[in-house]
Formats: sequence, structure tokens, C-alpha cells
Amino acid sequence: MSELPSRQQDAGTLDSARRGVWIAYSALLALLVISGIWHYVQQHAQFAALLVRILPLVLFLPTLLMRRRRGHIWLTALGVLYVVQGIMIVTKGGGSVLVGAEILAAGALAFTAYRYVRLRGRLDSPPT
Repeated sequence: MSELPSRQQDAGTLDSARRGVWIAYSALLALLVISGIWHYVQQHAQFAALLVRILPLVLFLPTLLMRRRRGHIWLTALGVLYVVQGIMIVTKGGGSVLVGAEILAAGALAFTAYRYVRLRGRLDSPPT
């Protein structure tokens, strides 16, 4: 009997993790678009650079909509790659407030996607 409330609590936590993934995903996507437009207006980059930066993130939209666990695993890895990219930009002297915000949003995306995968795995496993 104690298993039922635990699974209901896990389901509530899973919904919370899913909201966190959506918030981090939206924040990172918005920051990448704003940063890309900023660099385009300043003539530091071409429009194709904006597409190259946001395309990997946009390709994961079906994963989020269909709640695929395997896709969230890959989304965690993508979040880590965006963190590494931001750190490389900062170390090359291109740091700004936007880059710092991108690093935080990418880290949040990696963390929340990983949290979603863990909780989903707990719910998908058969009760013992």
C-alpha cells in the first residue's frame, strides 16, 4: 500500500521536472536567438551562424513534445555541449552577460533533463 503514494509523488515530481526542462529549454533557445541577432546586428557574425547555434536545440523539440526518455538523455548531453561552448567563448575573451546567461541556461537544461530521465526511469521500472 505504501507503494501507491510513492508512485503518485514520483508522478508529481516528474511533472515538475518536465516543467523545468521546458523552462530551461525555452530560456536557452531565447538567449541563443537574442545573442545571434545581437552579433548579426553588430556584424560580428552572419545569419547562418545563428542557425548553426540554434538548430541542434530546435531538432529536440519533438523529443520534448513526445516525452521520449532517450531523447532527454541526448538533450542532457547537448546541454553539456552548450556549457562547454560558452566556456570556450569566455576563455577566448568573448565573454558577456549573454554568454554567462547561456552557460547558466545550458547547465539548467542539462540538469533538468537528467533529472527527468532519472525520475522517468524510476516510474517506468516495475514495482518491487
